[in-house]
Amino acid sequence: MSDEECCESVRTESLMRIYHYLDGELTTTEIREISIHLEECPSCHDEYEIEALLKELVRRSCSHDRAPMGLREKIRQRIALEQNS
Repeated sequence: MSDEECCESVRTESLMRIYHYLDGELTTTEIREISIHLEECPSCHDEYEIEALLKELVRRSCSHDRAPMGLREKIRQRIALEQNS
């Protein structure tokens, strides 16, 4: 089975790994593993490129907007609550 066929069979998992990779939510070992896989798997590399471009587009489009103060405060409170539980 080729890398492409292997990745197609676990599409959701592959996409989640790409999202975590793009968001910097992985360990150094996981980053290294995914980087190697992206170099060797055209299907996953294409998905990575699409998701990276989309993430950049969203970042550029939203970078000028600031969250309302009330929303920012609610988020801070929620984070504090989660950290304390």
